[in-house]
Amino acid sequence: MSYSTDKIRNVCLLGHGGNGKTSLAESMLFLTGAIDRLGKTPDGNTTCDYDQEEVKRQISISMACAPLTYRDHKLNVLDTPGNFDFAGEVCSALYAADTGVMVCSAKDGLSVGADRAWKMLRERNMPRMIYISRCDEENADFNGTVDALKEKFGTAVTPIVHPIVGAGGVVTTFVDLLHKKAYNEKGEAPIPADAAGDVDAAYDALMEAAAGADEALMEKYFDEGSLSAQEIIQGLKAGVKDGSIAPVVCGSAATG
Repeated sequence: MSYSTDKIRNVCLLGHGGNGKTSLAESMLFLTGAIDRLGKTPDGNTTCDYDQEEVKRQISISMACAPLTYRDHKLNVLDTPGNFDFAGEVCSALYAADTGVMVCSAKDGLSVGADRAWKMLRERNMPRMIYISRCDEENADFNGTVDALKEKFGTAVTPIVHPIVGAGGVVTTFVDLLHKKAYNEKGEAPIPADAAGDVDAAYDALMEAAAGADEALMEKYFDEGSLSAQEIIQGLKAGVKDGSIAPVVCGSAATG
């Protein structure tokens, strides 16, 4: 299948080694039907880590391109090494990329690799977003990781989802803040009553960030105190484009 240039996106995954970039790429390929078997890094059978040394050491050594199709668009996912010894591979990928996805771990918090990734994206004035991985594991701390990112990188760090933690510190449900809809492993679910206050606060923060990226939206927000979902999207697009907003999402590459 051929694609016109406006239907092609080159997305670079970058961040600290071991935070799940290759697993995320594998999950994206599997969930979009590009592959029919979900490989795992410990098993040495992921699509992007195919070199014998990568399989042996369970790390990425070179940049790999994982093409997939989503909503009639072709996404070329560029999986880059997190080890500093192979930083040249990251630089090469960023030359071809339209945007960058920083992959962080909810288990490890802010890492040196995340700091380096942010600086590389900022130096190139590239749109960026943040994926916080391993949120399904015990004692994962999404909110703590977000707080650390905000302290380091400022108010640009803007969660667009809100995870709800159950027993053992494991995320059981997450809320799409834009539409205020909750989802668990079975699909859409009601927002737990005891989480409603936190969800409202996170939604207000998202709305404020979107308003801050567009002067007309800011005036309306001050006048009326709220924005519609479409207006929030408008503000998010503007903020991502000019670098004032870096959306934050969470997930688990192992389970999708």
